[in-house]
Amino acid sequence: MKSKFKAGDLVMLSAAGKRAQQNTCFVGGFGFVETICSSQHTYPIKCKWWNADMKVMNGQFKPYELKFYKNK
Repeated sequence: MKSKFKAGDLVMLSAAGKRAQQNTCFVGGFGFVETICSSQHTYPIKCKWWNADMKVMNGQFKPYELKFYKNK
């Protein structure tokens, strides 16, 4: 299965991603997709993430947890 994301895409959490308890530190931030592993991985999308306080983190996500970044 092919991912709609590719390396370098600017992303933010989707509504489903915001509801997930493990993503609370990523809410309000944005990220860049670094790599996409095979779909057999539990969390195939690896991102470099900046939270609302501009702290840099690494995160791994499922495709439904992310959407393309939209400027508010």
